[in-house]
Amino acid sequence: MKKLSFLLIVLMIYSCGNTSGESKKNDTQVSSKSQTSSDSQTTKTHSNNSSDRTTKSELNDLFNMGKGMLEASEKKGEADFQLDTETILDMLEESGVSRESMEKLINNPDSLKILAQQAMKERLEAQNEEVETLTKGEISKEQLTSKNTPTGVSLEEAILLVQAESGPEATLEKLKLIDSLAGTNIMSQLNLKEGQQVLNDVERKNEIKSSPEEEEKMESLRKLSSQMHSDKEATELLAELDKTEKDIASGKLKASPKYQRAIAYRKKTVKTYGNQIVRKAAAAKKEFQQLNPDLYFGDDVGTTYISSQKTAVYLPLGKLSFADKVVKFNHPKLLSQQVNSVLGEPDVIQGYDIEDITGVYSLGLAGTLTVQFEDNALTNVNGPDLYIFEIGQIEPTDLEISKDGKNWIKVGKIDGGTAEVDIGPFVKQGDLFYYVRLKDLKEESALPGADIDAIAAIGAAMRLNLDSQVLFDSGKSELKPEGVSALKELVNSITVLKKGKVIVEGHTDDVGSESTNKALSLARAQSVSKALRQLIPSSQFKWQEIGYGESKPIVENDSDEHRSKNRRVEILVVPN
Repeated sequence: MKKLSFLLIVLMIYSCGNTSGESKKNDTQVSSKSQTSSDSQTTKTHSNNSSDRTTKSELNDLFNMGKGMLEASEKKGEADFQLDTETILDMLEESGVSRESMEKLINNPDSLKILAQQAMKERLEAQNEEVETLTKGEISKEQLTSKNTPTGVSLEEAILLVQAESGPEATLEKLKLIDSLAGTNIMSQLNLKEGQQVLNDVERKNEIKSSPEEEEKMESLRKLSSQMHSDKEATELLAELDKTEKDIASGKLKASPKYQRAIAYRKKTVKTYGNQIVRKAAAAKKEFQQLNPDLYFGDDVGTTYISSQKTAVYLPLGKLSFADKVVKFNHPKLLSQQVNSVLGEPDVIQGYDIEDITGVYSLGLAGTLTVQFEDNALTNVNGPDLYIFEIGQIEPTDLEISKDGKNWIKVGKIDGGTAEVDIGPFVKQGDLFYYVRLKDLKEESALPGADIDAIAAIGAAMRLNLDSQVLFDSGKSELKPEGVSALKELVNSITVLKKGKVIVEGHTDDVGSESTNKALSLARAQSVSKALRQLIPSSQFKWQEIGYGESKPIVENDSDEHRSKNRRVEILVVPN
């Protein structure tokens, strides 16, 4: 499969190379059978250079995507590098290869190799033809722009007048009309292909230039279209491009020709590779649900993310699955500017140079990082439980987890190209963990130390925290009016999950006897649970109340401020 995919990528690049080579020839030279001038030099216009840059950018994007997939296959093995038949056909069709022909050849690598060799041969023949064409003579920039004609109208002006009247397509009548306006016989001597080249060249040279805002947007789209992080991101980006294209077509959005071409090209790119992401996402979700049939919070929540190694990772809690707070870090060079990049969803964007990478934090050699899950918790499920989104090579890193940030369980080492961790052998079923600590193990790379984009709990539970002072009067378990209002605000956060087990935990400070605090915390948990059941009548949720008293403080009970933090009600939503 790997060899087949490599041939496909080579074939695509050669196909696009032929197209770009033809485009380049079209934009930079025009043959003339009637005039040659050894003293005239053909000058590329600004639009030609822009066209070349666009073509090179497009080919670079294609090459980098293919290169990324092949690198992933080398690191992960063939199992992680799956280009299904439908995706291969989509990609080849985008590159101009006949879909019907490819359906016959798709299962025959030897035939595909022959087809690739034929594409290479045709490309070389096209290059030789280009050299031969140059010997016929060229229309120089001076010939196009000079007003020293019988009518005083330059060829360029005549072309623009005709295009404004009847469009950009070349016909024999148009070529004759251009000569008539300029008083020359140059254009009518060209064939339609050569005439179209001249018309395209002049049109691009004189088209409205793209604005700085458009240039910035095009650069952003160039990066995003080849570095999508999730199935939802791919779907949203495609919808955005589709809307932009429709707004341009309707006249609602004014756009330069270059911007219009960029939108059309990026839409094709996102559609082709977005389809691949969506298919990989469906496979990852299916695999996860086969392992965990009860761990499902609804399609609106669950999301599949794509790592920089092109691995699809399904998270049942979607964007709620990621670390929320940096608790502590230690970088050997005291670099801290990007430390918060590890929080939230994956968002790394890589440029051509190492300095262009954004959205990632390097631990540094032997550096450490401690993060906390605030609105979710890490728990054990069937299969992997934690995923570390790194860029580049997965570097050896020690991993520890904790319930309270004080007592740590060493889970082991992340390395060998695997960024997923199963905590099952180290914990009790049902235990919830809120802290993760990483330590780099001193191995050199482009960015020294493990390079972290995001940290996600695959086995996750939603966590909500309420201040007891808002809910209850001191020493009481009856909800205050403002307490009921606070619970109403939580309903949307819970019901977005569609189903699950809701665990309501009561906690107190250490003032009073242990037994009194335990009874009070249980009574408060029961009051909150009763109110929430009335606000969420769905039978898809199961309920449980626990009173922990003073046994699980989140900070030391050594001040009024800290005691206030420990008086709380926590709500956990876990799989049924």
